[in-house]
Amino acid sequence: MNALLLSMTLTAPAHPPAFPPPPPPVVVVRPRPPIVVVAPRPPIVLVPPRPPVVVVPVSPPPALYPPADLSVPVEPAAPAALTLGEFSRYFTPTPGKHDVWVVHPVTRQPVKVCFTLPPGKLRDFEVDKRSIRFEFVGGREVEIEFRNNGTVRVDYDD
Repeated sequence: MNALLLSMTLTAPAHPPAFPPPPPPVVVVRPRPPIVVVAPRPPIVLVPPRPPVVVVPVSPPPALYPPADLSVPVEPAAPAALTLGEFSRYFTPTPGKHDVWVVHPVTRQPVKVCFTLPPGKLRDFEVDKRSIRFEFVGGREVEIEFRNNGTVRVDYDD
């Protein structure tokens, strides 16, 4: 081995030189010009004026049959129903018969609740999620229970 080859071998690196990776390409985004769509204008249509209408009264033909009853039976609309919360705020328990429309807490449908409160002093008035209870002095109670099947049960305890 000669001196030149020996010096090149001793001074050469053990690994080839490492070059950094090339930089990523630069992406230039140019905004596109806006697209303008011009809608054609509708054509102008001239409508000639209509001739006047002449109404000539005509007497109806004689009735051969009695007039048919064209009235349709109309279901009476249910009055506005109260939720149990509204019932507890607005109802005044007075003795006598009461017919109240209440939103059933299970079915969310209006239901007519008929009950009678006895005379006497009211001791307690409670409204729960599914029931209303009136308790009077002397042990009388009226309880209204809203059942899962959509019915209402009114119970009178003496």
